[in-house]
Amino acid sequence: MKRIEPINQPEILLVDDTPEHIETAVTLLRQNNYRIRIATRGSAALRLMDRRCPDLVLLDVYMPEMDGFEVCRLLKGNEAFRDIPIIFLTSSNDEESIKRGFSLGAQDYVVKPFNVSELLARVNTHIKLKRQTQSLKEANLELDSFCYTVAHDLKAPLLSISKLAEYLEGDYSTELGSDGQELIANIREKSVEVVNIVNHLLEFSRMCEMQMHSEYINMNELFKDAYKELMQQEPERQVDFFMDGLPQIKGDAVMLKLLCLNILSNALKYTRHTHSPSIQVSCSESESEYIFSVRDNGAGFDMRYSSRLFGVFQRLHSKNEFEGSGVGLAISQRILKRHNGVAWMTGEVNNGATFFFSLPK
Repeated sequence: MKRIEPINQPEILLVDDTPEHIETAVTLLRQNNYRIRIATRGSAALRLMDRRCPDLVLLDVYMPEMDGFEVCRLLKGNEAFRDIPIIFLTSSNDEESIKRGFSLGAQDYVVKPFNVSELLARVNTHIKLKRQTQSLKEANLELDSFCYTVAHDLKAPLLSISKLAEYLEGDYSTELGSDGQELIANIREKSVEVVNIVNHLLEFSRMCEMQMHSEYINMNELFKDAYKELMQQEPERQVDFFMDGLPQIKGDAVMLKLLCLNILSNALKYTRHTHSPSIQVSCSESESEYIFSVRDNGAGFDMRYSSRLFGVFQRLHSKNEFEGSGVGLAISQRILKRHNGVAWMTGEVNNGATFFFSLPK
């Protein structure tokens, strides 16, 4: 009678060319309710991956034709396979292989010959982590979809309220008197305010769903264009804008342009009441990433409240001081996450702020 396997039974791809290691691993993992597929060569492993994605890959370092490093590099370079955990199988004294495996994106390693308890513990851990990560991604997508739907459905009636208030004001202004006209003006003003909030919510939700199109981008040109575009809206202002030589990076041009606009827009806004306002954009680098900084000499902020900076609709200044919805920094953080980067800020009240962000090389 054919054995029926549970639908949610985790599947592991074992890539190894040593029969005794294959036998040990297969016996252990099948006893613990894992499905196993086996490839004895790297090329065969890639073909199996194309047919069906496993939950985890156990990958031997040394194999004929194509070694484990090359297989790992190809898998981690493919968006469809990037999130699948890889555990390298290596000998106990091979520290260089372990270091190289981690640098290529592997999640863990197991020493051969196997300690069965260790192998099972590491497999269980990474299967659990993968499933938890997948659940969080799905929950975030559902939340974004919900936010988008709610915001989209709210927009039409809000615009209708604003329009109806406009008609009311136009047709009955003399009957309403000054108090009535003031009330209508407040209704219209608040309607526009809520519509703007809805628009920002829609923009924030779109950042998750937007398809990325990576290309090489000149960050000097991107910041220069963004600054020029923003200054066209305030041609009377005099701002000292400095920019050091910035590198070329790989990313989505539309998203990164929005990032630059958000950062510079903030800097221009918070230097509006500053004598001799200045903004400086510079970049440093490490082995693996570029670290950009945008410093201004504006209003700054109290570092005690820095944890609120990247929350949706979180503001550290009142609307009477500076306009805005509190969504720009949240969108910037989301753009950077899509590029495997991160943002943070430092500042001091009345002594300016610096927006930092990193992007991988």
